Amino acid sequence: MLFLKTDFTLSALAKETGIQLHSLSYLINSEINCHFKDYLNLKRIEYFKEKVNNYEWNDLTIERMAMASGFRCYRAFLKHVGMSPLEYLKSHRIEFEPRKVSKASSYNYG
Repeated sequence: MLFLKTDFTLSALAKETGIQLHSLSYLINSEINCHFKDYLNLKRIEYFKEKVNNYEWNDLTIERMAMASGFRCYRAFLKHVGMSPLEYLKSHRIEFEPRKVSKASSYNYG
């Protein structure tokens, strides 16, 4: 997912899609009603929200979660969600129990 790259730009998207830069910018602004940077941050926020209760993210710090979502700073999250990623995490995260290793049953074949 290209939007997860912290250095992803409109120019990179234009190159990836083959759409001219000005056409792509116009398309995003007119059809999605936001600037590319806001659109990119909204995609990253959506990804963060989807992954926040993923068991694989259970042991990650908030910084690692943000980095994995493509964020360099929390201002965009605060702007679009109205709370910091940590506040969101505290209010929406499910606490997972540690994985339990099942012990093999012993069978008596006698």
